[in-house]
Order: sequence, then C-alpha cells, then structure tokens
Amino acid sequence: MELSTDELLESIGSFGRYQILLNVFCNLAYMFWWGIPVMVMVFIASDPGWKCKNNATCPFTETIRLGDDNYSYRCDIPRKDWEFGNDFTSVVTEFELVCKRGSFGFISTSVIFLGFFIGSIFVSSISDKFGRKYPLFICGFLCCAFNFASAFAPSFWVFALCRGITGFMIGAFSIPVFVLATEFSGIRHRSTAGSLIWLGFVAAIVSLAGMAYFIRDWRKLTVLSGAPGILLVPCWLSTPESFRWYLKKGRVIEARKVLCNVAKVNGKKMPDVILKLPNDEKKERLGDFRDLFSSAKMTHKTLASWLMWFTASFISWGISFSAPFLGGNVYLNISISALATLPAYPISAGLTLKIGRRKMVSASFLGGAVGTVGALLLSDLAENDKGYLAAKIFMYMFVAKLSGDIAFTLVYIYSAELFPTTVRTVAMGTSSAAARTSAFASVYAPLLLTVNRYLPFGIMGGLSLVTAIVCMTLPETRNEPTIEDLHPGDGTENDDENGDEYSALVNETRNSNA
Repeated sequence: MELSTDELLESIGSFGRYQILLNVFCNLAYMFWWGIPVMVMVFIASDPGWKCKNNATCPFTETIRLGDDNYSYRCDIPRKDWEFGNDFTSVVTEFELVCKRGSFGFISTSVIFLGFFIGSIFVSSISDKFGRKYPLFICGFLCCAFNFASAFAPSFWVFALCRGITGFMIGAFSIPVFVLATEFSGIRHRSTAGSLIWLGFVAAIVSLAGMAYFIRDWRKLTVLSGAPGILLVPCWLSTPESFRWYLKKGRVIEARKVLCNVAKVNGKKMPDVILKLPNDEKKERLGDFRDLFSSAKMTHKTLASWLMWFTASFISWGISFSAPFLGGNVYLNISISALATLPAYPISAGLTLKIGRRKMVSASFLGGAVGTVGALLLSDLAENDKGYLAAKIFMYMFVAKLSGDIAFTLVYIYSAELFPTTVRTVAMGTSSAAARTSAFASVYAPLLLTVNRYLPFGIMGGLSLVTAIVCMTLPETRNEPTIEDLHPGDGTENDDENGDEYSALVNETRNSNA
C-alpha cells in the first residue's frame, strides 16, 4: 500500500504531542529571534521629547513631543537652553538625533526591515535547496548575536549596521521556521499550527512593555531582553528537518525516520506502507522565482499574495511604531496592542476550522479599514477630550491592530496553501519581502502626522479596503490537500473531484485507525 504524506499524518497524528512540542520551539524562536529584536526598537529608538531649561529663550513649561506644534522650536535656540525628557534614554538621546538628524531614529528601525527584505529574498531559495533547519539555526543565532552587540555600539552608524544585520538574519530564518511548523501538520490542523506559532510574538510584546517600564536605559533593556535567545541554540539537537523536504529531494529513508519519530512521540504505530513521492517522475526540479509567473493563474496568486502581505504588514507594524506618538501613555498603548494581538491567533485558529480562508482574510482586512477610518474620524474630537482620545486609541490600537494581526496570521497560512511544496518557500519568501517593503515604509508613519494627522489612518484604511476586494478573487484552500508539485498552465489548483476523493480516503484511513 502506498500513502501520501498527508494521508500518513492522519494515521500517526495530524497535530499530536510531537507537533505541539515543535510549535512551542517555533514560538520561542519567534519570540527571542524576531519579536524582541524588532519590537525593542519601539522603546530604544523613540524620542522622549524635550523641555526648556532657560525660559529667556525658551518659553514653554511642558514637555514637547513629536506631533506637537512647537516640536521643531528647539532647532532655533541654543542647545544649552533645552534638554531631553527624562522618562527614558534611547539612541535619540545617546547620539543627539534631533533637528537635521531627527529622521535617524526612524532610519535605525527601518534598516531592520531593509535587511529583512534582502534576507527573505536571498535565503528563502536556500531553504528549498538545503532544508529548513540550517538557515533557521545559523541565522537565528547570528540574529541574537548582532542584536546583543548593538547594545554596545559606540556610534549611531555602528548601531544601525548591527540592526541591519539583525534584520537580514530575521528575514533569512523567519520563513523556514514557519514552513517547518506547518509542514509537520496534517490538512485539518495546518491553520492551527500556522496560527498558534505567533503566540511567541505576543509574549515578546507583553514582556517588552513590562521590562521597558522598569528599565529606562536603552542599553540595559537591549541586553536583558535579548540575552535569553542564546538558550535556544542547543535545540538544534532535537529539532527535525522537514520530512516533506526530504521527500522532494528523494531521501525517503531520512523522511521515514522522521515520521517514525513523529509516530513514537504521538503514541501511534507507524504503518508499514510505502511513502508516495510528491510526483510520478520523482525527479521534478525544485522551483525558483520564475515559476511564480509560470501561468496566468500562478501570476494572479503571486501578485495577490504580495498585496496581502504588504497591507497586513503596513497595518500591523505601522500601528505598533505609532504607539509612542498617538497620545496617552506609551506603555499603556503598547499593552493595549498586545491585548489586541493576543486573541488574534486563537481566533484565527478557531475560525479557519469552520470558515474558508478567503472569507476570513477578506473580513480581517475590512476590520482593519473600519478601525483605521474610525480613528481618523475621532482625531479632531480627541484633541481636547480624553474620552474621545480613549476611543481613538481603542479603534486604532485594538480594533485595527486586532484585524491587522488576524490578517497577518491568515496570510501566512493562506499563502502556504496556495503554492506547491516545490516553490512554497520561494513564494512565501518573496511575499515576506513585500511585507518588509511596507514595514520599512510603516516605520515612517509617525512622521506623516507632521504632514497631515489624517494621512496614516487614510493610507491604512484605503489599502485594507482594496486588499479585501482582491482576496475574494483567489481560490479557497480550506480542507484541500497540500499541493506538492507544479502543474504548468492550471495554476496548481486542486481539482474538486480529486479533492472529494482525497477527503474520503483521509476519512477512511482515520476510521481504520480508530
């Protein structure tokens, strides 16, 4: 008897103890090797504002922050007549990033996403050729190392270089770790694995908000928040290579060993069956960038995937980096965004079991449009009323952020299912690159407030609405078999009849093992 990998997973555990343990590791990797190195920039690259020291030339009594009418006044008076706010230190206060150098603080954050963009493009294809495990651990370790080193930077440009390299390493390993987690899950639990993997990112936001409240020195905060990441390196010994990748390489023995271990940990018996290779020829070449445009339908999928990732990233990151400048307490704003992020993943995991991917993704983008437009409409009222300010923060930091994070979670799952194994990491790597392009731009969203206070909200709302419409033109992938190979000309869609036959076979296998 010959079984495909998805059929075999139904009998040895589609999402058992083995997959749960793997998902826990992936969460920790996202927390310490991605979430903390990126989100720490919200605190260590912020401007604490300034206040007057000499009232003869500086008439203001309050602390003036970005977005206030007199924010640039300090550029026209002697440096000795004003001082930074004493709430916290940052690279802005350390390296005097004000006036003509005022954009440098945002640059130090945006270079992370520039590095992310480069890493996601150039290393994603390596993952398809050399496996998921090597880029995950090598680049994850280097990410941790350069994040740690940035805390000791003697100058701004050394700091920016360390952050850029950190971003490159994140881009290099972030897709392989997600692909690894989802490729070990069966059809019924792909959405669960893909959604729960982001809980580590929530943990990063929550822990950073708490640490930053008590640790106001930027160097200490960077060191203490990032150091635990080194403890994940020994997990190399227990982390498996993707058995699907082994099969694509024709390494059936290694794939079977991994699956035997999955069955053992899940408390199941490994069936004595022949593993079906992903295609009849068993020698299909691994895909590359050109295959993403091999047909009109594949091109449609590729461009739509890039748009979904671009928009979800712009909303999620733009809101996060705007938190210090929205009004109110920055630590409270970040905490609200963390509370918004937390339910996004179980909601995504639960609803995708009942509702199609296409509808869920489209609805989440519509929610993002509602939240951002709502914040826009409340902007004027929030100027002089704390109640309206609270409502504005809620619409932006909770409603829009929750919708954006649900969208971001779902586009990972949806894109992974839209593309075949042959080009999956290439497709997701380039989609991730599109997300990093918008993340790079979203860093500067707070500066748009100085141009027009409605601009950031309007851009996010418009993008969300357009993307929601485009999503509805894509095929549904819920409960469809994992696409393994390229089928030029048909966009690799699964035939409905074959899908029904496959579902029946899965149910038969499941019942026979019950």
